[in-house]
Amino acid sequence: MDIMTLIGFILGGAVVAWGVFSSGIGDKLMDTHGIVIVLGGTLAATIINTSAKRFMGGLRALADIFSSPKTPSVDEAVRMLVGMAETAQRQGGIMAISNPDPAFAGGFLKRAVGVAMISAESRETRAILEEEIRLRRLDIQEDSNFFRTAGVLSPMFGLIGTLFGIIQTLSNISDPTTIGRSMAVAISSAFFGIGLSNLLFVPVANKIRLRAMEETLVLQLILEGVIDIMGGKTPHLIDMHLRGYQLREPGKTAPKA
Repeated sequence: MDIMTLIGFILGGAVVAWGVFSSGIGDKLMDTHGIVIVLGGTLAATIINTSAKRFMGGLRALADIFSSPKTPSVDEAVRMLVGMAETAQRQGGIMAISNPDPAFAGGFLKRAVGVAMISAESRETRAILEEEIRLRRLDIQEDSNFFRTAGVLSPMFGLIGTLFGIIQTLSNISDPTTIGRSMAVAISSAFFGIGLSNLLFVPVANKIRLRAMEETLVLQLILEGVIDIMGGKTPHLIDMHLRGYQLREPGKTAPKA
């Protein structure tokens, strides 16, 4: 469970709920017209903007942000690669590490070692694996764009709902009994459009983007570590090289010498 995501959603929902009910406008905002216009319109426009595959991928990405990251930390990846380098040094090179943990970094470590053993050439290995990292990053970025698009669209449909309410108000301005209902449609539509964008869609898009950046960092580290092992570098030198990636990890300081 990703505790930061959970705390953020709970805190955001609590603040909005407090604001609504402390101001006494809860009954005015709970209008089905506004909810249907914003949710239905945003869903329809998002479906038009994407494919079925990307739509399902976006839903899976939403569920994934509540779980702990599957990507190992930089420190875990460094320790794994240094241990592999020690094995390779003792037993005669990269062929001695032909069976790494198949689940580590989503299988990328095993894939990297396999490519290195088949190509036996660091330049070719780098080219193949860097292309795979790029494609993985683009795939996750599309999931982020899915929610970013929804974040742009939902306030627009909130505005459309507001315009419906204003038109209804003006068309029935001679009848004071209908004005309250019409304004409720206008207010609730804007509320749901802006609220969903700022408390759901945009934060989720940014969370997915952050996860993609963290994964890319670790995959690049694994790539460099495997190439170092191919080159026959000592475990100590590999450790020094890979520890530099901690400088790029959010919230980390420079590693100790």
